[in-house]
Amino acid sequence: MYKIALVASSHLAAHAAPLTELLRLLERSDVALWCDRSFHRTLASDFDLHPTIAGYIPADCTPLNMDFVISLGGDGTLLKAARRVFAEETPILGLNMGRLGFLTDRSIRDAIPLLSRLFDGSYTTEHRMLLSVEVDGTHFGEALNEVALLKRETGSMITLHARLEGAELASYESDGLVIATPSGSTAYSLSAFGPLMMPQVKAMLLTPIAPHSLTMRPLVIPEDETIELTVAARNNTFLIALDGQTKILPCGAKITLRKSVNSLCLLHLDTHSFADTLRKKLLWAAPVRE
Repeated sequence: MYKIALVASSHLAAHAAPLTELLRLLERSDVALWCDRSFHRTLASDFDLHPTIAGYIPADCTPLNMDFVISLGGDGTLLKAARRVFAEETPILGLNMGRLGFLTDRSIRDAIPLLSRLFDGSYTTEHRMLLSVEVDGTHFGEALNEVALLKRETGSMITLHARLEGAELASYESDGLVIATPSGSTAYSLSAFGPLMMPQVKAMLLTPIAPHSLTMRPLVIPEDETIELTVAARNNTFLIALDGQTKILPCGAKITLRKSVNSLCLLHLDTHSFADTLRKKLLWAAPVRE
């Protein structure tokens, strides 16, 4: 029996037909489907779909004991699903029902003809690096894309003091600092003019946000480095965001980041090429002289 959890976006109206077909293909005697209550209600009220559900995903952030997780949405939906399975490394199949997606590279329409590969084992997996975060020596969480330290008010910069392996690196006067994995190089870091990295690169990326000094540039460091950060700000507080999930911390808190012992297992139903994803998502194949 395959236990499969469906984690879905709330924006599904444009995908009624492929969603109906997906649920039909998952209606098997050897499949037990799980989802949250709100998604189950949406299927009934908006799509008149009534799949057989074995149970509901807990509303809290307890781990999911599943064989597979299927993410229906964009990268944000996949990140939400990923937070539930970091420790278990349950394979996640990301089906893109959003817009620009680097983690959810396969659209739901393209995936439907390939879905049988999920059950005959003819799929591939890849493991993505995670960041582990400590605050004042206590485990704070893990992130797939990035950890961002950000100013709270709009007028004043913050100062971030960074050390690598105990040695002083820099004091960033800026709006914030993004510490990204290779997966996260296409997310927040990219919008702050950080470089792209292939997922297989064994590295982390430090990208300052709107730095006061033009000499402060993005920096790629080895994945086995330990990063220590403290923040100074006028209002004595700052924001920390793990894959977009934010919390306010006091200045003086010591933030320690390193590669996590866990990883995220992404599932692909056919041959996967990140180069192909970049070419399609960033329109690198589009003619430039027309």
